[in-house]
Amino acid sequence: MSLALLLVFSVAAMAEEDCGWPPDLWVPPHGTVLSDGRRAVQRVSGDVCQGEQVTIEVTIANPSCGDAGPFDVVLTYGETGRVIDVVRIDGIDGCDYITFTVLWDTTGALTGLHDVSVCADTGDEIVELNEGNNCLVIARDLMIRPNTPYIVAEKLLVDMTGGTVQPGDSLRYEVTIWNYGCADMEDNPGHEFVDELPGGMSPTGQITATSGVAQVMGNSIVWDGSIPAGGSVTIKYRADLDPDLEPETVLCNQGVVYWDSTGDGTHDERTLTDDPTTPEPGDPTCLTVDEPVTGPLPLSGTIDAPTLSEWGMIATIVGFGVALGVQWSRRQRKALEIRG
Repeated sequence: MSLALLLVFSVAAMAEEDCGWPPDLWVPPHGTVLSDGRRAVQRVSGDVCQGEQVTIEVTIANPSCGDAGPFDVVLTYGETGRVIDVVRIDGIDGCDYITFTVLWDTTGALTGLHDVSVCADTGDEIVELNEGNNCLVIARDLMIRPNTPYIVAEKLLVDMTGGTVQPGDSLRYEVTIWNYGCADMEDNPGHEFVDELPGGMSPTGQITATSGVAQVMGNSIVWDGSIPAGGSVTIKYRADLDPDLEPETVLCNQGVVYWDSTGDGTHDERTLTDDPTTPEPGDPTCLTVDEPVTGPLPLSGTIDAPTLSEWGMIATIVGFGVALGVQWSRRQRKALEIRG
């Protein structure tokens, strides 16, 4: 048991008199049981559009029997520790705590995912028993969404014929495009999505989209449409590998999303698809052709029904990346790395 916790239980009765111990300012984790049996509150209200208000609740405790005089509490966000607010605390009696609320106006705040941290007595005004428990990250992955579209895209490859990728195999690609911004991505002149397939691969014409219009143009897949703020679209299409591809041939490609970040009706931004099965951000979706196998190949599935190979891929994705495929925050972390 730490010295701080020992003090809570052993000297609580001495809180109203000078016990001779220095104070100990502490930012306890959310839910920590405090001296009166209540629990610490370290809470951030949630994601917002830039310019909206975030409510932050903070608890600072003094588990020592020694009283703490006035000090500052500094709230910051982001990797570089940008200041949200500085709160002056008049002091905390021994074996006591204080909980307060900060209203953060995010006008001018950086958009993206941020951690929110709290530090007590950053000016070292208080001589303490323990100087190492004054800071705490009280929220992770707080999203400040821009008041424009904010596009993230993934491209997943599924082998339709089972096993390793063979010459002549039929493949399915699934592209999902998310708009995490607070403004709609409009259907402007020009295609909103283009995926030019590499040599050695040909589109079959089997293509679907959950919204908008997807079609094959030459050796490319194109999509036209809009995505509302907070919405997404999924495009699925089939492609066949050439039967005479050499083993160990590597085929890679990326789709490109074109979108308007200024609202003037013209595409001025582009986002590349990311392979969600890899940890690298912004990487193309690749395959390696294996040695051809002899004997009959497994039956192909349809564009929407998973084959045994697909279920294997799905299991892999779930095992490696529930956080990649389901938790949008990790997708967004990769997107932030891509966009710098």
